[in-house]
Amino acid sequence: MTKQILKVTDDRAIFKRRPVYAGHLPLAEQFQVAAGQDYEIQSYAYADSMGDFDEHIKFTLKTGTVAGFNTWFIFNRFAEVVFDDEVVYPLEEQTAAQILEITQDTVLKRRPVASSELAEEEMFKATKGMTFDLHSYAYADTTGDFSDHIRFAINNPEEYIRGLSTWYAYELHAQVKFDDTVVYPLAEIIKKPGINTQATPVAPVQPTPELPPPKTFTGTKIQLPGGKGTVFSDQPIIAGGSFTWGQATHKATRIPQTVDHVNNMIKVATQLEKAHQQIGKPFRITSWYRPEPFNSRAAGARRSQHLGGGAVDIVVAGYMGKELGAKLSSWWPGGMGIYPGNRKHILHLDVGAKRKWGF
Repeated sequence: MTKQILKVTDDRAIFKRRPVYAGHLPLAEQFQVAAGQDYEIQSYAYADSMGDFDEHIKFTLKTGTVAGFNTWFIFNRFAEVVFDDEVVYPLEEQTAAQILEITQDTVLKRRPVASSELAEEEMFKATKGMTFDLHSYAYADTTGDFSDHIRFAINNPEEYIRGLSTWYAYELHAQVKFDDTVVYPLAEIIKKPGINTQATPVAPVQPTPELPPPKTFTGTKIQLPGGKGTVFSDQPIIAGGSFTWGQATHKATRIPQTVDHVNNMIKVATQLEKAHQQIGKPFRITSWYRPEPFNSRAAGARRSQHLGGGAVDIVVAGYMGKELGAKLSSWWPGGMGIYPGNRKHILHLDVGAKRKWGF
């Protein structure tokens, strides 16, 4: 008989009577559990008619109770629901997050002002190398910037600092990463005075129609596994296509590990070409091939399609992920999802089983 199982995946997991930060619950409404424990459940949910459960799973035990109750909540990064040996929740990439990394010893602040203006309880010492999964971040709002600070909200309630999710970090002491790439602070554009940075347009030389010049590639060489040959980072994956091996391999820094990974990249590129032709606007790739340890660094799902090169995240100017997905959903053959928080402009596409989430 098929069972529906809640599997605890992290030793920090706590069963809760309400979907809130554990520090806000009395001990009578908490129950500590350990990674590796399984519980057969009657049902589970991540939302109801009132809204979602703030990234918690609500579940009801099939038999028996825990501490006298059969219905509990658990943070969705610390557990997964398995049905017929398949993970059915959280869905692919639902747990992916941007990360704030502390780049040198610093002080996190409750307000974006000099440390000398803050009371002791408004500061927290952070050491180089500390990381926080983010719900969102910003460097300005409608009233202006934050005086060279990053305002960030921590995603995981169990990692809130003194029970508070929102803090500020000096932007020269921290950086926001997604897929191991720094997305903030942005690279500075240096303009020297007196120098015209606008290049004079030069008409391209038209090749003779009868003798078209051979296409050469000058990017980084990538040796594909299994005798698949050598390609270049600026070479299209599909002949004449728009998407290159460099985009798939994170600028040739993630060499495909197996022939299956190569084949998955080709499958994605083939479908992506169709999507690109339909939309008719440039696609910006934010993430594609993400083998370990890169998937873990990006807080990706443990069974992510990105691990094998079978998934891509894209951004198209003028579209939110939901809008873009709606245009492709009638024919896209695999998975399609949108991200939470400040990444709703990103659309996840993969060549796995056909499914949708986040819409």
